[in-house]
Amino acid sequence: MSGPGGRDELAAALDYILNRAGEAEFEVLAKAVERRRSDMTRFARLGGHSPDRAARDMAGAIREQVGASADSIRGMVRGFVAEMIRKDAPEIPEADLEALLSEWVPDPEARRERVARAKRDLPADAVVAMLGDFIDFSEGRMLPSRQKELWDMDPRWQDSYFEAFPPEVSAFLKARLARAMDDETFWTAVYSLLGL
Repeated sequence: MSGPGGRDELAAALDYILNRAGEAEFEVLAKAVERRRSDMTRFARLGGHSPDRAARDMAGAIREQVGASADSIRGMVRGFVAEMIRKDAPEIPEADLEALLSEWVPDPEARRERVARAKRDLPADAVVAMLGDFIDFSEGRMLPSRQKELWDMDPRWQDSYFEAFPPEVSAFLKARLARAMDDETFWTAVYSLLGL
């Protein structure tokens, strides 16, 4: 934490830990510190990068060594599959062949869009409940028992929740947590977006 804001946050956190946290809250804080230390140790072994970043770097290096982009590899596979289909069914119309190829050798962008659509299709009440948990935790209002329940369910539940939110809801949430949007405006926007 650097800068005056970081020092204020650190002072407030220390005050809470040393003077106000009860036994249950202290257990949650201890678990959070343990998790953070574990993450930092793991990331240090990866050169300070998260596993995701390390994997992306490695994938990039492999692509350069092989000398072929993901698109050209996909194109080769697509051509091979098309040739196999044409051998078995020479009379297949081009439109049907294209539909099969799109299903069996999907475009990565189309796949990302399908995943995004599935995320948007979360039930509205589930999105609202998840947002409530996310905000309560981010602002230190979540009960320790609920924190434990969520951590037991998924140690990275915050990331899972955030990734599952529709993009517009994620943008509203970022604005709400940055205090660029007040609570009432945030919930009005969310309910309107979700059709509630």
